[in-house]
Formats: sequence, structure tokens, C-alpha cells
Amino acid sequence: MSLKKTYYFFFLLGLFFLPFNSEPPSFMGFLGEYSRESSSLFFLIGIVLLIANDLFRGKVYLPFNKAPYNVFVVFLLVIFLSAVVNASNITGYYFKQTNGWNRYINQSISVLLSSVMFFYLFCNVIKDYGVVKVFVKIRKTFFYSLLIVTTYAFFEYLTITYNLKFSKIIVNLFDYLPFVKVKLDYNLSRISSLTYEPPALGMYLVTISGFMFSYILTSKKNYRFIPFFIVVLLTLLSKSRSAFVIILAQISVAIFYTYMVDRKFRGVFNKIMIIAAVLFASILVFKTEAVVQAVNSRIQALNFADTKYSTNNYSVSNKSRLGIQYANYQVFLENPIFGVGWGQQTYESKDKYPKWATKNNYEFPQIYLNENIKSFPPGYNLYLRTLTETGLIGFIVFSAFIGLVFYYVLKFIKNTKKEHKYIPLTMLIAFVGFFLNWLQIDSFRIFGFWLCLSLVIHIKKLNRCHV
Repeated sequence: MSLKKTYYFFFLLGLFFLPFNSEPPSFMGFLGEYSRESSSLFFLIGIVLLIANDLFRGKVYLPFNKAPYNVFVVFLLVIFLSAVVNASNITGYYFKQTNGWNRYINQSISVLLSSVMFFYLFCNVIKDYGVVKVFVKIRKTFFYSLLIVTTYAFFEYLTITYNLKFSKIIVNLFDYLPFVKVKLDYNLSRISSLTYEPPALGMYLVTISGFMFSYILTSKKNYRFIPFFIVVLLTLLSKSRSAFVIILAQISVAIFYTYMVDRKFRGVFNKIMIIAAVLFASILVFKTEAVVQAVNSRIQALNFADTKYSTNNYSVSNKSRLGIQYANYQVFLENPIFGVGWGQQTYESKDKYPKWATKNNYEFPQIYLNENIKSFPPGYNLYLRTLTETGLIGFIVFSAFIGLVFYYVLKFIKNTKKEHKYIPLTMLIAFVGFFLNWLQIDSFRIFGFWLCLSLVIHIKKLNRCHV
């Protein structure tokens, strides 16, 4: 097998193992925040093989001159500039057994690993094999991994909901899979499948949802709706509030744009809506109280209005998130131009947590402010983190990057030939999910985002648009 085929194989292997992260091996600890992601191991092997291949052929393909990625390169320069401006403060920082410069270097490497190294692998694979072929392979790989995720989740649900012995026996067999450790949540009855927690399962579903939706657009089989239906069902069973909202937004975008550009889909969707309306009306008539209770429970789960006054355990994480975001915003107000430096927000915000967030909240003394736990509190919002750590300059550049991504995707949807239009539509669905998800996480460690971006910058070869 040639080096080219070998790093392509490890690329697909990394995508397949994306949800396999409930028990990564201890030797992956050197990867820092990537140590939780088994996919990182396969992508790194792929990168080593790609570099060897480039050295052998004496030719390197780097997509730095591709828009909109070149704007993100400018953002990387702003990250460096913010550290230069804040050098004296960074030198004096120390928290959780970590000084400011160590934190800056670790966090910068984390960004570069996804946005440069993994992106380098993704772009070369797509360039070597073509957008259409790679897209189909990616989708098929995600589908196969989804089958295993769904099988585990099915028996996991039976076990934690009905406490069935046979289902527990089957679930325990998954312990033999690599990077997997069976964990059952009997208290909240939330499923996490192969991932380490329900929100991680939600992130995986957000990543693959667009690809699963594309089956509806490209297949004529009656079961073409099943992959996307499974994604929605698993989102509901995971009880991940953020994933539920994001998937709902992705569904709305997917239906709207597909309805506009695909006449065949329009006819099928109209029939589905009529059937759904009749079924919902029937359920509402005969099960009114059950429907009202179900709707109220979901609304209550998504209600953040009373979070800071609540004392129940369900709201503890919300209080922590909002409290940390509030403190980070105060840091931004004090450092509006260049921020405090990449990775430095906690050093400044740890003394600004509001009382309503820390009162009756075990997470702050036991985790976020505990000096014995080396992991730093997450910022829970990448946009706010960008403001806090790179200031308005970094935020403007990052916003321009996001704006260009949307501009290109929408342009490609309009101009791509009909037989390939499903690819930019899938990218739009995916990016809506990623950008919304960044409202609740503050990391660039989103493999699906860089994968989709690498597809976008190579779509030009498929169509006649000039942007």
C-alpha cells in the first residue's frame, strides 16, 4: 500500500473512531486536551505519513492562500500579537500549578494542532481524491460508526430505563471495543453511548447530522430518512439541551434551503407535513396532558431565566456557565483592545465570579477554584473567549472569518451544479451546528469544523462560480 493510500486510510479511521472516547489510553496524556479524543491518534499517524510522502515526492501542498482560511491565519497572528502586548502580565500569572507562559504555549499548540496540522491532512486527502469521492467516503464512514453508536445506545437505554439483565449483558460486551468503557447513568437516565458524557454524544451528532441529512437528497431508497431520524432520536435520548437546540436549528436550515432548491424534496416534505399534522392532532386530542407535560419539561430544561436563583442540582451547571461567562465579560471590559492573551482569561476572571454563581455551587470550590485540580475552568463560549483573550481586534478578525465561511457556502449552494448541490447544503447544515455550538464551548478542537472547511475550499473545482 502506498503512503498516499495509507494516510488516507488513517484519515478515515480517525473519522470512524470520532465517538469512541469514553476511555482513551493513558499514553495519550501527552496530547493535553486532545487526550480525550481517540481520533487524534489516527490523525497524527496520518500526518506523519503525509509528511513522509511530501518529503519523498519533494512537493508540499499548504492551503494557506485559500479564502476564507487565510483570514483565520490572520487570527493566528493576532493570537501571537496579543501575547506580545500582554507579555509582562503573562509572566506574572500563576494558577493551578501553571504559569501564564506555559498556559499560553499549551493553548496555542492546541489551536495549531486542529487548525493547521489536522487541517493540513484533511486538505491533502481531499486534493488527492477529489471532493465528491471523499465526501461519499466520509458520509459512509460516519454512517458505519453511527450504527455502532446506535446499537450501544439502544441497549444502554433499555438497561438504564427498564433495568433489563439481558441488555446489561450486551452493553458490557462493548467494553471489549478500543477506547470504550461502559458507564451507565441510572440517576438522570441519560445516554452517552461510546462517548464519555451525553454532551460529547451531542457534539458527535451535531457533527454528522448534515452528512446523514444528505442521504435524503442523494438516495431514492425509502429508508433514506432513517440515518437522519436516528440522529434526532439519539439527541432526544441523550437529553443534551444544547444539542437539542442546535439539531433543531440544523433541521430548520436543512429543510428551508432544500425546500428552496430541490423540487422533488418539496413534494415529499409537503406529504410528510400533512401526515405529521394529522398524527400530532390525533395525539393532542387523546394525550393532551402527556403532550403538555413533555413540552413543559423541555421548556423548563432550556429556561435560563431563573438559573442564578435556583438551588436544584439540575441548574448547577447552568449557574457555573453563566457565572464564568459573566466574569470573562468583565475581564474583556477591562482589556477591550488586545484582551489578556490567549489562554489567560482564567487568571483574571477567577476573582470576578459573581456570588449568585458561587453560592450553593460545589463546582467552584471543588473544581474550578481547586488548586489541586490542574485543569482550567472552560470559558463555555468561544466568541466571548475571543473577546476576552484577543480583544476587539481578534474578535473582528474571527467574525470576518465566520462571515466569509457563510458567504462562500451560500454562494456555492447557489452556483454548484444540481448533481453536487448536496455537498454545500451539507456544509451549511454542519456550520450552523458548529457556530451555534461555540456559544457553549470555547475550543477549536472540533474536528468536524476543519473537515468541512477543507471541503468548502475545494468545492470550487466542482462548479462554475467565481468568488
